[in-house]
Amino acid sequence: MSTLRKFATPLTIATFTIVGVTGVLWYFHVITSAGRWMHEIIGLAMVVVVALHVILNWRAFRTYFKRPLAIAIIVLGVVLTVGAYLVPDQTQARGGPPQFAAFSKFADETLTTLGPIFDTTGEILVTRLEDAGYSGATPASTVEDLAGPDTRAQMQAFSVLAEDGSGTGGQGAGAARN
Repeated sequence: MSTLRKFATPLTIATFTIVGVTGVLWYFHVITSAGRWMHEIIGLAMVVVVALHVILNWRAFRTYFKRPLAIAIIVLGVVLTVGAYLVPDQTQARGGPPQFAAFSKFADETLTTLGPIFDTTGEILVTRLEDAGYSGATPASTVEDLAGPDTRAQMQAFSVLAEDGSGTGGQGAGAARN
């Protein structure tokens, strides 16, 4: 145990320094891919290092459970951590890859409204969807009406809308010229 004791506190300090500095830089949007990797991986290692530090210093650590202020601070930390994952996240519904968020904004627009985005008309979009097996499509239909609320299913429907056979993928080549 004495060899482990020599390394527990220095490792705790080193991992805290790395996670603390990279966390502050990340907060201020000054982060590199190496910094992000260090923050995440060293942060995981820090959990192990801190656990070893607590085990090695258990006798001193137990005294904190006899002090009301220390107990209150520890309980507050646990409550805040657990609470952060119990409270519904308003941004989570629109989280994920940015293209999902972008397409979800258009999911409740009619095919007539979406036509110019795909450099075509609502009627042609109806034909594309029917050819792909989406039944009941009309120019007044929305992607959400046809594909349901699932974002991935909506993305698939948008892929169908983009297929025009021209080689440009219906990505608005004509609309960009106008």
